Amino acid sequence: MKNIAISKDILHEFCIIDVRTPSEWRNGVIKEALLIALCDDNGFMNENFIQEFKEKVDYQNKNIAFVCATGSRSKHTAMMVEDALGIECTNLDGGMVALLSQGYETIKKEN
Repeated sequence: MKNIAISKDILHEFCIIDVRTPSEWRNGVIKEALLIALCDDNGFMNENFIQEFKEKVDYQNKNIAFVCATGSRSKHTAMMVEDALGIECTNLDGGMVALLSQGYETIKKEN
């Protein structure tokens, strides 16, 4: 697993998977990020995460990177997906907190 500092300048290099909770998404998301919650708003693990990932992501043909609020959940997720599917993944360290501190403007999640 690669662990790189998040920056608005590198986002275009990846297929970004936002693993935050649905309530966190309501505060804004990265444009074009795919949204697959690792946990629900109550903190319960999404038991179908790997299946949802396989259905939503063209993971064989893209550079996959995970983002969360600070980089902790996304790091865990990247390792989990690597173990389950045998693909290399990237953790965007610092997460949305770091990205927003750089002046990145999120888009509102559409319902």
